[in-house]
Amino acid sequence: MTARAGANRPAAVNRFAATLSRLSPTRRGALIYVAASLVFITTDSLTKVLVSDVPVVDVVFGRNLAYLSVVVLVAGGRSPRRLLATAHPWAQLARGLAMFGTTATYFTALSLLPIAEVSTLSSTTPLIVVALAGPLLGERVTRAAILGAVVGFAGVLVMVGLDPAHLDLAVLVPLANAVIFALFTLLTRALRGDPPGVTMFWSGLVPMVAGTVLFAAVPTASVPSPGQWAAIGLVGVMALSGHRLLVAAYRWGRASDLAPLGYLSVLWAFLVGAIVFLEPVELRAVAGALAIAAGGIVVLRSSDEEPIAPASGEYAGPLEDGGAAARPGPASGGDASR
Repeated sequence: MTARAGANRPAAVNRFAATLSRLSPTRRGALIYVAASLVFITTDSLTKVLVSDVPVVDVVFGRNLAYLSVVVLVAGGRSPRRLLATAHPWAQLARGLAMFGTTATYFTALSLLPIAEVSTLSSTTPLIVVALAGPLLGERVTRAAILGAVVGFAGVLVMVGLDPAHLDLAVLVPLANAVIFALFTLLTRALRGDPPGVTMFWSGLVPMVAGTVLFAAVPTASVPSPGQWAAIGLVGVMALSGHRLLVAAYRWGRASDLAPLGYLSVLWAFLVGAIVFLEPVELRAVAGALAIAAGGIVVLRSSDEEPIAPASGEYAGPLEDGGAAARPGPASGGDASR
């Protein structure tokens, strides 16, 4: 980054950048990761407020419109058509549909369940990736990963209950979100050859088209007000900002070191649910969340991935997500679904 570019930034941003530069790469990645989790819980809270009054179809449509618009403006530059160039159009299409599915199911879950329960059940994505990586990608799954998956899924059973007769079918929505995002994660691994900006664009284009079809096909009883549309657009911008922070965190820190911090999103969700939305905190939910977090951390640490840092010590591009997007983490479950 040039000195002129740094001079054009606000003083607060320069002070924050200077503080980060004095930290070790691990601590730098951890701090950015925590910031990302705070952005995501703020996004979740705003979304939950919106879906209590606005049809989920409208929120999904507006979120995708804002997301795609920012991607085109930032990554497209003077030649946005280049973002269409991909060597894997069918895989990009499938990944985009999976992204649409994760967003739609996550927003629907927020309209049906407490925010803490949604966040926890959606964070089972790393456990599902373990179950699918072997048969679908031929990857070797370690015994530690299998143990972590078993512990995590036991936590799911604790949360949803063991009696099928008293099962709340709404819990299947965040679990479906976790499954769909696991497929999204596996497709991301298969698209490492495409430029990151292209993958980000397709991740916005396909959900936007799908959301438009849903928006036109599903009648709604009310129309969002201008203020609500603005809030929906903010959800899309905040989602993209959170993704960008996750990318920056993974560029500096090891995935196995950052894994425990991913479950801060569950802690934030319990706190916000109790304080902001006055949702009761049940012992069963806490026990299940702890088991899911413990299993997820074991799974992620078993991968023991190496860090990826930019050679120049600077950020490579405004939407560079190639490395981090391929790493499933707890924040890549519910958080990346926003």
